[in-house]
Amino acid sequence: MVYKVAVVDDEAEIVEKLSLMLDRYSEKSRGGDSFVINCFNNGDEFLRSETNIYDIILLDINMPGTNGLKTAKLIRSENKTAVIIFCTHYAQYAVKGYEVNALGYLVKPIDENAFTRNIARAIDVLKSNQTRKLYIKTFHGMDVELISDIVYLEVQIHNLFYYALRGNELVTYKSRGTMHEMCRNLEEFNFARCSACYLINLNHVTSIRNGEVHLRGGKVLPISRKFLRSFTENFMRFLGKNGTVNV
Repeated sequence: MVYKVAVVDDEAEIVEKLSLMLDRYSEKSRGGDSFVINCFNNGDEFLRSETNIYDIILLDINMPGTNGLKTAKLIRSENKTAVIIFCTHYAQYAVKGYEVNALGYLVKPIDENAFTRNIARAIDVLKSNQTRKLYIKTFHGMDVELISDIVYLEVQIHNLFYYALRGNELVTYKSRGTMHEMCRNLEEFNFARCSACYLINLNHVTSIRNGEVHLRGGKVLPISRKFLRSFTENFMRFLGKNGTVNV
């Protein structure tokens, strides 16, 4: 499959190195994966382009003008499904990346093995997002949502409410079902309960503070005392699996 990749970095040698690594990855790919690569010197130049066409974005953090973190936030308003991988000299910026759902980090000078692991994970995520859909039987018919777009679920007696991201806002679907059933169905997709009422997609968590979970779309949900330990452990495992810094 052909993936569109944006390389955004003000260091010409880094841009060239990343492009060459992508070419070598494509040559060795057993699945026939290849890349169409466009390069940009800074975040402002990239933001003037069609950012919503890219599948993978390799993004420097420290650049003149709009830095990489702010660029990533602006990208997310147009492109929710692109895989963002930061390239940086400073590993301490890693925590900030969870606000924009970055997949990983490459610390400069970039190690090709770390690069290969990140690109392989990016392709796995893209393939999963293309095929994993949730069919929601509502009271008005059948709706289909990408699982990756579901921010959280809420149960009220025997009613289930699905909240999905549309731009920067949440849309709601109402269905019948049980929380137990949805926990079982969505466990492999990084969903975790923060209370008896709420099941959260950990990919959409922007922060956890003062006993509350902050989610994309502006929603803030409480973490109950009963679920505090299990939710925290699930989130830390998620970060370890999906947000490691490669050095």
